Amino acid sequence: MVLLWVVTGCDSSEGKGDAGTVVEDGGAREDGGTPEDAGPGDAGTDPLACEKQHGVCAGAKRAMVGGAYESECTALSYGADYESAETRCDGLDNDCDGVTDPSFASRVMNVDGPYASAPSILKTDHGVFVSWEYPGIRVLRLNTDLVLQEAVTVPLPWEREEGQTQVIRRSTLVRTHEGMALVYATMASGNRPPLRAYLVPLDDQGVPKTGPEGESREASLLEWQGDGRSPRMATSPRGDRVVVVWLTGTEQTPPFQVMGTVTDLQGRVLVAPKVLFTSSEGKQPWLNGVLVLRNEEVLVSMNEEAHAMSGDTVRLRRFDTHLDPVGDERSFELAYGSGPRLVDLGAARGGPLESPVLLMRSRVGPPWVTQVQVVQNLFDGGVPQTWTEVPTPQVVWYGALADEGTLRLAWLSEYKDHEAPSPGGDPMLGWTARLWTQDEGDSPVDRTPGLEDLPLHRYAQWVLMEKLAPRRVGALYMTSTVEGSFLDAVRYCTP
Repeated sequence: MVLLWVVTGCDSSEGKGDAGTVVEDGGAREDGGTPEDAGPGDAGTDPLACEKQHGVCAGAKRAMVGGAYESECTALSYGADYESAETRCDGLDNDCDGVTDPSFASRVMNVDGPYASAPSILKTDHGVFVSWEYPGIRVLRLNTDLVLQEAVTVPLPWEREEGQTQVIRRSTLVRTHEGMALVYATMASGNRPPLRAYLVPLDDQGVPKTGPEGESREASLLEWQGDGRSPRMATSPRGDRVVVVWLTGTEQTPPFQVMGTVTDLQGRVLVAPKVLFTSSEGKQPWLNGVLVLRNEEVLVSMNEEAHAMSGDTVRLRRFDTHLDPVGDERSFELAYGSGPRLVDLGAARGGPLESPVLLMRSRVGPPWVTQVQVVQNLFDGGVPQTWTEVPTPQVVWYGALADEGTLRLAWLSEYKDHEAPSPGGDPMLGWTARLWTQDEGDSPVDRTPGLEDLPLHRYAQWVLMEKLAPRRVGALYMTSTVEGSFLDAVRYCTP
């Protein structure tokens, strides 16, 4: 049986823990009665203890209002730190229910189908925005409680011009010096050339901007007539350049190579496509990520799978503004399925070559556990450090957040019992997971809403993270049942 849940706010009931118990003597009446049958008290008598006695309410007694003590305690009695429904991340039990800084779970929306690739997320002063690719591309605008405010459809070139339908391969929300924008890449059906990339400027509400005559504003960044896959896009710190990298080559048309190009926001080519990596024969490469560092250098990561899933080689290298190599390449040998990811922790973590970190998965055994590893000091001999691990046969799908120099992770520890029948007979259903988070220097925390594991689709292989407010972070993920698929979220407090 699958447990469906929706939480719309904080549970401030007295049913948690022992929040309904008075832990301090409220004073006895002359008749020897208890506080419960004596009433709240009047002027000239000692005030009785308040109903709530946990958290910031510990020791609270009734305040006097209009010459009499409150019949039911309010914030006047409980003090300035009291909240009837907890909203602060201050390390206090503000609603006095015995739980400090609880997590909140919510359902963001029903989705039209499972989302196989990771969406992107970007917070601005006007909301939290998510790019969602199925069907077409929509830009979701959420508030900081991760409640959906609006979903805007992005017009696509082939829809306006009645051209050949393209398949969307990647969409990414980015910051530019002109504001927020959506960069996306497409291919013809069947993964046929050309590989195209576009930039669409968005207004503060996530709506595509238009020209004077109402026409769509859209810049063409790339039209690659050869084979092209796994596109990744990033903007420069100044927000005036766009870097697009992609993988080219097949076993029939070697070699496998990673290509890159640089344009401005209008699509003018600043660096023509050039080769960044070449893979040796017998390796299957995958392109993972691209960052434009604060010194304007470009950092690219990829991994190469050996035959028979016998291991991965994670490779990364810096390039200058002309996409020429800088320094030595770094590589790491890991087990199959390394899933590397680049994160820049920003100026709070040091200079532009000190702040980038590399995240990877590795399997170690026996007993064969999956580890999440982090490499810091990438260009000064840094080595992988294990943050957490899960037992086999669980698989980790993770997201990462750079929060003012601090690295924060969230992941799904996924598992399927292949001996059990799939829900509704659908072989893509039946995966389950727990949702975990971990802040740098702290232990993992299980954030799964409720006691039941999350029901997942086979393609629920991502977690989005974003900072929502001081000390509050959101994690978004996809769940699926026979009834459909859903974008769900958990908001939680950080130390």
